[in-house]
Amino acid sequence: MKNPATEGDLLKSVSRSFYLSMVFLPEEMRSAISLAYLLARATDSVADTSSADAALRLVVLQQMGRAVAGKSAPEELAELHRLLSGEMAEAQQNPSERTLLQRFGECLDMLRMMQEAQVGLIRRVLAVIVEGQCWDLTYFDSRTQVESDEDTLRYTYMVAGCVGEFWTDLGYETMGERFCHPERRDLMRQAGVRFGRGLQLINILRDLREDAARGRSYLCSDEVCWQNRAERFLRDGLDYGSRLGSFRLRFTVILPALLGLSTLKLIRGRKNQARVKVPRRKVYGLMLKAAFLSVMRRVS
Repeated sequence: MKNPATEGDLLKSVSRSFYLSMVFLPEEMRSAISLAYLLARATDSVADTSSADAALRLVVLQQMGRAVAGKSAPEELAELHRLLSGEMAEAQQNPSERTLLQRFGECLDMLRMMQEAQVGLIRRVLAVIVEGQCWDLTYFDSRTQVESDEDTLRYTYMVAGCVGEFWTDLGYETMGERFCHPERRDLMRQAGVRFGRGLQLINILRDLREDAARGRSYLCSDEVCWQNRAERFLRDGLDYGSRLGSFRLRFTVILPALLGLSTLKLIRGRKNQARVKVPRRKVYGLMLKAAFLSVMRRVS
């Protein structure tokens, strides 16, 4: 990326923890992942603006998707920036998210300055994410619960599993065999999808009560079965991380997998649907464990 100061400024304002995690990523992957995160965070902010009419949010999300894809006419871009910096930004309670929406145009400028192959990967993953966000808005307009397990799996792919694919493809694009053995690419993409789905399932299981209060239930079958599935997916994430080609890459993947498993343990042990959170002291311990596991690389 040609403007790291702007990128870093935006990242720190939106998510200091994510910004700090970028330190562990190899430089080759850092800019594309940071920018993809900012774009996805911006669309997520619009999707979650509950004070704005759902129909308007849907229109804005679709416009953002076309803008990221490079398919917007100048007048449409101008209207999008007006909506984001005006009505949508003003509805944000979080000042950093307000700033991000106001500076969405800068994110688009950064995207245009990136290498063509990386632009293609970012556009592809954002198209899937926006599709998932639009699906969420329209699906629950007339329902309060998903109708099948396939709906749950489809949703978790669109908002998180596709990120595992993106992460894998970007790693091979920017680092080649230093990312992971080339012959494992298809297997790694599949594992990346499962890992992303596992992380999203943890969010769903953790937020069951809050989502129900908003008229949304992303599960229609036994919660325990989904807990078990989430655990399998997260352990796939541990295996995925252990096969990566550098300590930094392994640590960046293994830590969230461990955090997800710890959160799942709390979910299984809670007496009601109260939201759970891994204590800070436990997080530090998991960081040490992730570092220890990252020293070694699984190569089989």
